[in-house]
Amino acid sequence: MKLNLIALAGILFQFSGVSTVHAQLSSDSVWYQEAISGIRRIYISEIGDNAQIYHGSEYIRNGQKAIGFPYYESDSMRTGSVSYQGYLYPDMHLFYNLVSDEIIIYNYAHDALISLAPGKVDSFTTGTHVFLRLVSGNTNGLPGDGYYEQLFSGEPGVYARREKRLVVGTGSEETKYIQYNYYFIRSKNKYYAVDSKKTLLELLNDPGDLLKKYIRSSKLNFKKNMESSLVLATMYYSRLKY
Repeated sequence: MKLNLIALAGILFQFSGVSTVHAQLSSDSVWYQEAISGIRRIYISEIGDNAQIYHGSEYIRNGQKAIGFPYYESDSMRTGSVSYQGYLYPDMHLFYNLVSDEIIIYNYAHDALISLAPGKVDSFTTGTHVFLRLVSGNTNGLPGDGYYEQLFSGEPGVYARREKRLVVGTGSEETKYIQYNYYFIRSKNKYYAVDSKKTLLELLNDPGDLLKKYIRSSKLNFKKNMESSLVLATMYYSRLKY
């Protein structure tokens, strides 16, 4: 009976455990979603450390003294979910290392940290933030493979590439981690780098200047608040066009 339960859970888990961002449930009922979530938990609990997500390599935290930390938003693990090889693992505690672009979780026994193979992670969440693993190509405009935060999923979409670098201090300066953010607009499956109001307006090419008027009336400041201004402006443009 137990074997049949595991087999059933495995089958349903395979069909339902897809990317947290791209998943499309066959039913929008609350019951269906809760049932699938429960089946996933049963399946993961039954297979234990045989789950593929726990087959990563051991991760050793950098003990170098520095101001700040290499992780996204916090030096403590945050709760999120990971879509790994098409399977969704909810309620995970994880680090997102912005220096090495790695996702770090506990092993099944919770006595060591492991780094997940990047090519096997489809997407993940940390808190309310959603990250997709995107692969660069000759025609899609991305500068490289890696995790990109999805700031707005509409058409056009807005994405952020976040990185940290360890800058070694010289003289009286202290060693510290510095974060860099790079923004991209996705339009018709191609990505365009955007670093100012000017480049956004040139890219979106709004002939009626409605977007420009919205930016002015909403007092969006791209120099002081690049990220929020970019998202709000793109959302407004999306409503105009789509």
